[in-house]
Amino acid sequence: MDSLSGIYEIHKEKAEYISYMKDVFREQRHDYMNYFQVIYGYLQLGKIEEALRQIKKIIQLNSNLSQIYKMSLFHVSVYLDRAIREMGDLEYIINLHVLNNRQNTICCIDNEEEIIKNLDLIFEDFMEEGIRFKRNVDIEIEEFKDRISFTFSGENKISTLIKNSKDVDIIEDNERVSVIFKYKNPIECLSVE
Repeated sequence: MDSLSGIYEIHKEKAEYISYMKDVFREQRHDYMNYFQVIYGYLQLGKIEEALRQIKKIIQLNSNLSQIYKMSLFHVSVYLDRAIREMGDLEYIINLHVLNNRQNTICCIDNEEEIIKNLDLIFEDFMEEGIRFKRNVDIEIEEFKDRISFTFSGENKISTLIKNSKDVDIIEDNERVSVIFKYKNPIECLSVE
């Protein structure tokens, strides 16, 4: 009976994950339809400059989203996809750069959920505080074999949201704060050959 309950739990987790991804994809399609409707509305009203501004915003968003999916941590990528789209809706200007120094395309780690929870604290604070009413967010993400680093420019409150621990290092340097998450039990799930 124990093996059946274990199999049930595995299938339940897979079904929950598929449901979650369906919701993410539905949100993405909904957002893109809204973008096109807004552009079309501006064009109908003859507001060409507003339509161009909206197009530039969409181009910047897509550039950021393509950067996000360079990471090997898929769940973190999906989380950042949502967070960046939400911040874009709030008129944030996000400049994102990702450098992946790993050879694999998908990595599984035991602490990915913890990383997402910490990132959520940071992004929720950005959205609540408006980064002291500054609407530009510069983020550099660099991924290594054993860790991932998020460097935020122009923000120094992060160290009050997240504490140093054996798996998290926070380095403050003038107007930059780096949050480095060490991987727990990294496994290469899918590699590029």
